[in-house]
Amino acid sequence: MRQSIIKTEAEYQQALKRLDQLFDAPENTPEGDEAELLVSLIEKYEEHHVPIPFSDPGKN
Repeated sequence: MRQSIIKTEAEYQQALKRLDQLFDAPENTPEGDEAELLVSLIEKYEEHHVPIPFSDPGKN
């Protein structure tokens, strides 16, 4: 499967599903390489589109 930059929520969800399918792929195989690339693309998308909830350490 050819991968490219994730630009939309739909592409993000599709990438997550594909990564789930490849989760146990051995390293240095085409599937393992695809999984590694997907992780990078997903992380990049999340940096810009998935907010990290604010945590107040003083509250329980």
